[in-house]
Amino acid sequence: MAYIGKEPAYGAYEKQSLTADSSTTTFTLNYVVGSSSSIFVSVAGVPQEPEVAYNISGGGTQITFTAAPTTGDTVFIIFLGVALDVATLGTAAFTGQTELTSVADDDLLLIYDTDAGVIKKIQKSNLDTSLDINGKTDLGTEPASADEFVIYDADAGTIKKVAYSYINPSLTYTNGTFTGDGSTTTITINSGRAVNDVLVHVNGFLLVPTDDYTISGTTLTFTTAPTSSAEISVRYLPLAGASSYTNDTATGDGSTTGFTINSGRSVEDVIVSVNGITLVPTTDYTISGTTLTFTTAPTSLAEISIRYLRLT
Repeated sequence: MAYIGKEPAYGAYEKQSLTADSSTTTFTLNYVVGSSSSIFVSVAGVPQEPEVAYNISGGGTQITFTAAPTTGDTVFIIFLGVALDVATLGTAAFTGQTELTSVADDDLLLIYDTDAGVIKKIQKSNLDTSLDINGKTDLGTEPASADEFVIYDADAGTIKKVAYSYINPSLTYTNGTFTGDGSTTTITINSGRAVNDVLVHVNGFLLVPTDDYTISGTTLTFTTAPTSSAEISVRYLPLAGASSYTNDTATGDGSTTGFTINSGRSVEDVIVSVNGITLVPTTDYTISGTTLTFTTAPTSLAEISIRYLRLT
């Protein structure tokens, strides 16, 4: 079914690099974000905890760090899913044209069939004439969340309405924090979660799904209990849509730099960690086809984790 405006994109992950100078704490973002949990932030290879290491300011246009990143530190942001704006439908193209105040039974309307790439005609009999748009003005602004669009369902042969939320979906990002005590191996998390759709950090180190923790219901169980006073962060990745997250693991041997990964991937839509340290896309690794190549070969027995972010 066709969309009015731009089709929503769930996998448009984008990266922004920042230049640290040991004094600047506030930087302008390339995209407007809704909350501090809507982005993944890395400083010197260490993931930063939302609302602790940084906050979002300026109405979602800026990131403000609690402490200024040090000069020379590699700082980057991955936007966890960029929802594209809906285009405003204007009337400029129809300037000077006479408006049809009513539609006769034998009138034909012209539409552009995006699938076939041609203009086609549609008979009045195929339209739901109970929807009267004659003389209505252009909205001129972004629709409200409760607004609905009118579309033609080619499969059913009728006009239908579609909620604005389907055209401009709202992706929800949440974060949970906990503290280790040296003995407890379980924590309670949000329901409906699997090991691959949460990012779990302990003292800034990214854990490996299944190897370092498992999830059953609302219980996350660590293979080894986090140490006393350890900072535990659980980042919940968005679940809108039918596709799921996946994860690959490998072991370094001190010399191999190339590893086979899933096809159709780029450096921006995977999170790669070695022994818990998150690597920097392009700087620490590149991707060509199904091959991920490290700039420096991971050391012998190094634990490699490749987290695939959603594309749809």
